Amino acid sequence: MTQLSVGSLFSGIGGFCMAFSNEGYTVKWANEFDPKACQTYRYNFQHPLYEQNIREIQHPEQLGYVDVITSGFPCQAFSLAGYRQGFCDQKGRGNLFFETARFIEAIQPKAYLLENVKNLVSHDQGRTFTVIRDTLTKELNYSFIPFILNSKDYGNVPQTRARIYIVGFKDEGHISTSLNENVKDNIFFKSTIPLS
Repeated sequence: MTQLSVGSLFSGIGGFCMAFSNEGYTVKWANEFDPKACQTYRYNFQHPLYEQNIREIQHPEQLGYVDVITSGFPCQAFSLAGYRQGFCDQKGRGNLFFETARFIEAIQPKAYLLENVKNLVSHDQGRTFTVIRDTLTKELNYSFIPFILNSKDYGNVPQTRARIYIVGFKDEGHISTSLNENVKDNIFFKSTIPLS
């Protein structure tokens, strides 16, 4: 089987990258803006890290093709702990999902994996979630399969931290499942869609 490749957006200190590396994927590149996070990231990884505002990367395809794009786009604009300004966030963080969409459109990976706060689902009475779903399915033709995981159940972490994860596959924009909080019942885990 061919080794699959990953590109990581909003990579932080590399949590997604470490998980994918541990499963045999090759992380080809990553992007992160925070200098301290980048310092830690570089300590753990040797592949290219683009330490810059994602908006400054004008031609994502020049970073190189990857099979999977991961994105933990900023959650402050959607979190219950913040002002919940969403796409209208005055610091511009709420619109960074669209930068992820821009990378997906330019690179055309086989799949994507997004992560954000659980409140993304209900933010702005569900309208934010609908915009994200429609962008991925109707505009980019990727499936949209959301589910919620809590780190205390899956990560051996002594903290309740429920997060939403959204998975999608190329050329399957007709597939959009409703949020299923029981991850074992989610279509993604029953899917036979091959990535290779």
